[in-house]
Amino acid sequence: MASSIASRWRELRGGKNWEGLLHPLDLDLRRYLIHYLQRAGAAGDAFNGTKASKGYALSLFPPDEYFARVGLEIGNPYRYKVTNFIFAATDSDEAAYFGYVAVATDEGKAILGRRDILISWRGTITHTEWLDDAKLFLTSAKELFGNDFALVHSGFLSIYTGTIPNSPYAKTSARDQVRKAIQELVDKYQHEEISITVTGHSLGAALATLNAMDIAANGWNKPTGDSSKAFMVTAFPSASPRVGNLFFKGVFDGLKDLHLLRIVNSTDPVPKVPFLPGIYTHVGEELGIDTTKSPYLKSDISPHNLEAYQHGIAGLQENGEFKLEEELDFDNPVINKYSDGLLDKYKIPDNWWNKENFKSMVQMDDGHWKFVDSAYVPDHPSA
Repeated sequence: MASSIASRWRELRGGKNWEGLLHPLDLDLRRYLIHYLQRAGAAGDAFNGTKASKGYALSLFPPDEYFARVGLEIGNPYRYKVTNFIFAATDSDEAAYFGYVAVATDEGKAILGRRDILISWRGTITHTEWLDDAKLFLTSAKELFGNDFALVHSGFLSIYTGTIPNSPYAKTSARDQVRKAIQELVDKYQHEEISITVTGHSLGAALATLNAMDIAANGWNKPTGDSSKAFMVTAFPSASPRVGNLFFKGVFDGLKDLHLLRIVNSTDPVPKVPFLPGIYTHVGEELGIDTTKSPYLKSDISPHNLEAYQHGIAGLQENGEFKLEEELDFDNPVINKYSDGLLDKYKIPDNWWNKENFKSMVQMDDGHWKFVDSAYVPDHPSA
């Protein structure tokens, strides 16, 4: 597995626009996509949602513990270290942690075949973010692309570029925080093979799309002072809403260093919004999945669930059937991290990712999660 991904990384990242890899879905590409969707999920897993906490709306975990605490180190060959957190202004006086910038370690580089710089954006969590999602009117993205006609969703753009002058976290925009972090890493590793990957889910997927285009359009993928050397930028957004208009798509189509593969579940409503035909459009290539075909899931599981997306990638078959690829050894219990979507016969607690005791879910040495039932069972009454 390691050697094939390391030797095929350009192809898996869209170097040939995923020609011949999607139908049927290539096994290494399945691994690759699940890996990046897990990293997208980590951005939300680490969010401190306890309003009474002094760390509310920030990351629960420090950078040096981050991937261990979100369960992405044990049994996981893809090793990264977080270099920066991303903070965004979600309102005129409210800032929140929105994701992170990370870089592959030497161990991770050996598996991935190059030094990967990773930017991950989380989805909607707070009330003000839901209000941002609802700002459907288009606004100019000239600040990003220098184009008067490229228009984007105003709520997404405000999160990406907004600032709060008196905030210690959002004094500079999320955009500028990412730009600075990427430029430092590109300059540091410019004499190695580098890739830049942007991932996210839902709102995070929309921000990942904006961010990836911004990186390629403005040369953040090039070392300072060397415009001739451009590193490949690839985005893997999942469950993304539409982000901009046809001129925005025109900007995307002109970015030769950028590749984007959107993952879309067939019954997920979010990729269908904003539903304004001829006004909003998608960009990049699309990989369609259909989790309704899975024999492991309850019929009422949300089609927008990120872990269900990973499950769908693991089981998608070209003939329309669903069969989990044995070589992937997909960890089905993660489906219930934030849902009750796995069939009851598998005996996995629902909504078990509570950031504390995980409802007796224990991570094994291979990275898989197992329910270790230590509940007290009293003796039955004597006859």
